[in-house]
Amino acid sequence: MNLRRLTAIAALFLTVAEARTQSDAGADTSIWTRWLTGERALDAFLPAKKDWSDKGLGIGGSYTTDLLGNPVGGRKQGFTYYGSLQLILAADLEKLVGWHDGYFVATMFDSAGNNLSRNYIGNYFNVTEVASIPTVVLGHFYFEQRLFDEKLSVKVGRMGIGTDFVVMDMFNLYVGGIDGHTPVFVWNTFWSGAATPTWAAVVKGEPHDDVTLQLGVFQATTANRVIANHGMNMEFNSSDGVEIFGEAGLKTKLRTAWDDGAAMPGEHKFGGYWSSWEYAAFGGGTAAETYGMYWIGQQMVWRERKEADEGVTLWYSFVYAPTDNVSRFPFFSGAGAGWQGAIPGRDQDWILFGSYAGTMSEEFASAREAKGLGDPTYEWVLEWDYRAQITPWLYVMPCAQWIINPGGTGSIANALVLGAEIGVTF
Repeated sequence: MNLRRLTAIAALFLTVAEARTQSDAGADTSIWTRWLTGERALDAFLPAKKDWSDKGLGIGGSYTTDLLGNPVGGRKQGFTYYGSLQLILAADLEKLVGWHDGYFVATMFDSAGNNLSRNYIGNYFNVTEVASIPTVVLGHFYFEQRLFDEKLSVKVGRMGIGTDFVVMDMFNLYVGGIDGHTPVFVWNTFWSGAATPTWAAVVKGEPHDDVTLQLGVFQATTANRVIANHGMNMEFNSSDGVEIFGEAGLKTKLRTAWDDGAAMPGEHKFGGYWSSWEYAAFGGGTAAETYGMYWIGQQMVWRERKEADEGVTLWYSFVYAPTDNVSRFPFFSGAGAGWQGAIPGRDQDWILFGSYAGTMSEEFASAREAKGLGDPTYEWVLEWDYRAQITPWLYVMPCAQWIINPGGTGSIANALVLGAEIGVTF
């Protein structure tokens, strides 16, 4: 574990605790109050950030770390740390240079640590989605033009598929494989994230207040995963392919006979993808033109009181990828629930549960069995989290995961994962 990063985390908690103690004793200064109640950790100490934002230049970032171990099961027992630092620059070009509804975004990532899934457990659905390219990389780098009162937007530049597609707000609350997006895509097709972007263009339209349509075309290349490139290799190569994603979204409003407040919000998305990239086929050689489809959604089903955010939200995820000569998981299903404000006085906290499983392709299983590596069938994960919002910019999330049939062959014992995620926004 990186001792300097762990020391910095401990110092942060001690500082927060001290500031709260001073506040309770009536000895705090206004800067401590602003710090603890501000949206971001640096707002109280860098008031110039708001001035820059008002003039069109937004600067910020986040740091997320997962401290996880498997005291039971897996290939061997261990404890790991993984952390990811993200820096963001967002420019409102209308405020800066008079370009109406034009925006520019650039990000940078610094990731480091040890991957518990890869080095200790041996499962496919990563127990932490913080894990990424273990170095400093240039992330997103794109221009966005919004049109027709922001009913239509066009983004062009360096982007990751997982930023715009197969995403749901509930997914972002978890620690494990479902965090951010449905995890089988990294095994079924070319996939790019915020820290592994490629050249792309994304068009998004909103023909109705409750309907969204979007289409994205992405460069498929291995250059974005080469550590030595640091995200700076922006070339096109003859071996590159094209990945196309399309998605339709519908926002729903659920009303019940006993609730006369505002309707409970929901969102459902149906999408598909096609890729021209040459993939290594499980039976040997290569195969092109893989494709698949997905259906994801979330719906609030109960609220604590009228007009409140506190309540229970359910979510689901289904994936079908029929090209099983290159898609490791042709079938995937997941479901879960989150309860915001379950504990009195903790209105921003979440209790979370998730269950997700993937069935492995017969061609993949046959290829593995022919090499004497077992007969993989499925992998299943159960996850429980408690996301405690300490301040608006700091959360701590104890986590437990039960990894069933890791690796799919039955040769690795079911694993219990325990630990916590800590996140800071600045």
